[in-house]
Amino acid sequence: MRFTKYVRDKINYILGFIVYCAVVMAYLKAMEATQNIVWIVIFISNVFFWVGFVVNFWRKKVYFKTIYKIMDGLEEKYLISEILEKPRREENLAHFQILKKANKSMLENVNKVKTVQKEYKEYIESWVHEIKIPITSSKLLCENHKSEVTQKIEDELEQINNYVEQALFYARLDHVSNDFMIRKVSLGEVVKNVLARNKRVMIQNKMKIDVENEEVFAYTDEKWLEFILNQIMINSVQYKTEKNPEIKIDMKENKENVELSLKDNGIGIKASEIDRIFEKGFTGTNGRRQKKSTGIGLYLCKRLCEELGMEMEAESKENEYTKITILIPRNKKLGE
Repeated sequence: MRFTKYVRDKINYILGFIVYCAVVMAYLKAMEATQNIVWIVIFISNVFFWVGFVVNFWRKKVYFKTIYKIMDGLEEKYLISEILEKPRREENLAHFQILKKANKSMLENVNKVKTVQKEYKEYIESWVHEIKIPITSSKLLCENHKSEVTQKIEDELEQINNYVEQALFYARLDHVSNDFMIRKVSLGEVVKNVLARNKRVMIQNKMKIDVENEEVFAYTDEKWLEFILNQIMINSVQYKTEKNPEIKIDMKENKENVELSLKDNGIGIKASEIDRIFEKGFTGTNGRRQKKSTGIGLYLCKRLCEELGMEMEAESKENEYTKITILIPRNKKLGE
């Protein structure tokens, strides 16, 4: 709150005071008061007016500064009217009551939206668990009746399963902390589980897998990390090179973190697009060309890494390679 703007807002009061001074001067002169008395009266009037003016400005400045400070400390800023003290002046009280009513209406709408979102997420989670039953049953049928047709059906079922998993993890994004469990995990075992899950697709695409330094441990959530690695691996297969496709998986410990990296020799990513691959819905030139990308997989991976206190980095060179690195902090207290 600036004094110049305050003066501009109160210009009517100032003009009114000037008119008042002029009237007083005219009246005193009409009453044949001496010049000294006129100036004394005007001087005293000015002192009272301008002191009151400045004091009122300072009081309001301190008041609004306090409100801004309270606002900065509030996570849900629309609750400000619940914290503010009830004003004494009738004019301010009217504004306060209007604000209370508006915030009450907003709070009711926010709660309605939250309830709808919660019910929708609960439905999605329930639907995912239900849909996994026929998917698993269909896979078992394919396993028990192997043929060229059932193998293709099984491949399609695995793709459906991946999309279903994406829906489940996306629905849980806002309350990840309620679902994960941090403990000491063997990264080698996590990688083996993901490779076992994608064994068929790796063989079909003649992907060579090179895993180094398997005896590395980190404190993280095994289930969520497997999902992240699976999404990255699916991308590597989708955008593989036709000649000798390969994925190199490396794990190593540093002073501050544990690095888990997946590097493929696929078609790579354009330099102009590398900074956008973690954006929600971004598919890139290759994704649009091959019509395989939803733009959700890497976005989910990045968000989940952030929720788990991890970092995800990407580097790539078009037509040569893409490398995704997950940095897991070395903080044993997370697992306690």
